[in-house]
Amino acid sequence: MSTLNLNLNHSTIDLSSPEFKEKIEKIKRTPVPNFAKYSPDLEEIKKLKEKYKDKKNIIVEGNGGSISNFRGIFQALGDKENKNVFILDTEDPDYVKYLKNKCPKEDTLVILTSKSGTRIQVLANYFSFQDYPILTITQDNDGALNQIRKIKNLDVSFHPEIGGRFSGLTECALTPAEIVGIDTEEIIKGGKEMYEASRILEAGLPIESPASKMLQLALALDKLEKVGYIEIFLSIYSKKLSGFFELIKQLFHESVCKNELGQTIYGGEAPENQHHTLQRFISGRKNTLGFFITVKDSTCKNNLKFEVEKNLKNIKCRNITLENLNNISLDKTIRAEFQGTWQDVIDNNIPAIHLELEEISPYAIGQFMAFFQYTAFYSALLRGVNPCDQPGVEKSKENIFGIIKKY
Repeated sequence: MSTLNLNLNHSTIDLSSPEFKEKIEKIKRTPVPNFAKYSPDLEEIKKLKEKYKDKKNIIVEGNGGSISNFRGIFQALGDKENKNVFILDTEDPDYVKYLKNKCPKEDTLVILTSKSGTRIQVLANYFSFQDYPILTITQDNDGALNQIRKIKNLDVSFHPEIGGRFSGLTECALTPAEIVGIDTEEIIKGGKEMYEASRILEAGLPIESPASKMLQLALALDKLEKVGYIEIFLSIYSKKLSGFFELIKQLFHESVCKNELGQTIYGGEAPENQHHTLQRFISGRKNTLGFFITVKDSTCKNNLKFEVEKNLKNIKCRNITLENLNNISLDKTIRAEFQGTWQDVIDNNIPAIHLELEEISPYAIGQFMAFFQYTAFYSALLRGVNPCDQPGVEKSKENIFGIIKKY
């Protein structure tokens, strides 16, 4: 069951052309990526949840994919949980001090996440919180974090051999999600069904499914880049989904932007970005396409409405009176914010793509994450680059340790 609706009608791309058919056949012959074959050990994850169930404060530490997947999941699904959850994506001493003052060690679990275990930040934060209960998420390798956890006998949830940005449906993000009380079984179910659909597509069988949508989106983005649209204005009309902005940006920047290819993503949460970045998108350089994400049914669709008192109904606001707002739900007003912007984009002949999520639920979030993983994966293949490496960031990491050594 798909929870995603994709509108490419205004992307200016003809997906039936022979050019695209040839590229589709090439992708169908691509082996299934590791992230789509992996199954997390949910039994072990639940054991850790039980062990730390009494901890009121959960500090989740990480950088890049080690934290962006959890950030998105928690912002979308964590609002009903009774834990105090803090994301630590820096070693900024002011913020570390704030967390230590805010979170007594006896009531707190610190989760340190690093696949390699060699980030300077994860080491800085280990030593900052070394007298706290600590759970590590890392590979069983020679990395410093794994060596520390062995010597200190720290609990571990093993990070698979999958790049951080593609690790949303692994222990990397699911262990902290389960510990804070989120239904990870449904997340896994939604993601796995998306993966299975992609495997059928790669086998060359005809299919009408989310898999074809991912491939169509990747093809559209590739074609638009080739005709000069080298930037994407990504606008997310949902506070809950906006936590995935950093993950989506990372998936495309790290997977696709190599060999002087790939598109830069900017934007963020809407309608807030309409008050500043929309100006650049509509009236600035004509090298940007619009990518809009909305939710069809909010979790409180009809519960919050305007109730305009009688003595206020005749007040004018632009081309309406406040009487026109009476009994209108907030769900409809944020939808109007999107529709007004969408129409402006179309009127200005700017290529535009719309992805609508039917609802926000654990199952839908699993599909949403898998959708963008595969779209980024296909996008890299279309440009002839390796989807799973990130050569542009490794040198800076080496530089950091050289500077630390001088200190």
